Amino acid sequence: MLAITDFLKGAHGQMDMQAAETKVKNWAIAHASSLGLNPARIDVHSIWNPGGLTNQSYRVSDGNTTRHFKLAPPKKADRLKRWASVSSELAERYHAPRLIAEIKEEIVPGYTYGLVLEFIKGKPLSEAADPGPVAIKVLELLQRLQQDERIREILAEAEAAPSYTDAFIEEYMERFEEDMEGIRAEKESLDFVTEPDLDGFDREVEVLRQLASDSPAFQHTANDVVHNDIHWDNILVEDSGRFWIIDWDDLSAAGDAAMDYSVLLWTLHESEEWPRWQEQALELAGKSTGISERLELYFRAKLLDDVIDVLADYVEASGVPEWMEKTRQRAKAIHLRAYPEYIKRYGALAARP
Repeated sequence: MLAITDFLKGAHGQMDMQAAETKVKNWAIAHASSLGLNPARIDVHSIWNPGGLTNQSYRVSDGNTTRHFKLAPPKKADRLKRWASVSSELAERYHAPRLIAEIKEEIVPGYTYGLVLEFIKGKPLSEAADPGPVAIKVLELLQRLQQDERIREILAEAEAAPSYTDAFIEEYMERFEEDMEGIRAEKESLDFVTEPDLDGFDREVEVLRQLASDSPAFQHTANDVVHNDIHWDNILVEDSGRFWIIDWDDLSAAGDAAMDYSVLLWTLHESEEWPRWQEQALELAGKSTGISERLELYFRAKLLDDVIDVLADYVEASGVPEWMEKTRQRAKAIHLRAYPEYIKRYGALAARP
């Protein structure tokens, strides 16, 4: 759960976004030359991130050139540093935005590191009239990424090779547990969620943990290079058809290809075209042992993510009044759609013994 720094909190425990934007602007003016910006015309706007508020993002522009500032607190800084360490490879071969500069000082108190990236103006793949052609290209790109020895070599120095079970638990179970801790602490704000619901969520997290621990398909070494958050809103498409992949915060060389495939293909999982997409994903995966079984459990975890993680977004949003209503409307709608769907597929969570 997000711990908004005391410095940025106002009298009612809310983030002062205007103060944060001013600090980013002052830093950008001081470093305008190296950033390719006109210091006399710099304007800064925070960027709404509906999937979480831990990192902070800002659009910084002088009217001609635009940059994307991404700031991280200490517990997330290593992830951005990992991205920076392979940024040239990602920009050259994987349609990632170009890194302009690293921020190695505390611009906004509580955020100790950051990246300045080129700003991508494309629309999310989720808004495309025909997402299929781009989705196929991204699927093929992920297959190349997963086997990229150069990126694996750079990132592996800081990462031990876990099992697929470990990767699954780290990606979903640990996040669910952290989410549930914060949700229970603020449960009075969730008038559409009952105590039996929360108990059921806790039990379901343990069910998924046990399924991964018991499955032979999850017992192999996880050494796939993965983006780890390749949902359609992180794929931006320009009018020309060129696409970009953004938000490489969770990049890992100790991950599971099934994770990337499940997130990318989630929207298509229940469509009539799913058998074709599944066949293509499995063909690209090649000899990866047990990927079909892991993919199905990742789909289940992804749906549970839409049940639980959005509730954490809902309660976190109280700290940022500028985004609270928008974030809460989105989070509630996703939860109320996903929860009955999960029950339909896997059974009533609250009814489990």
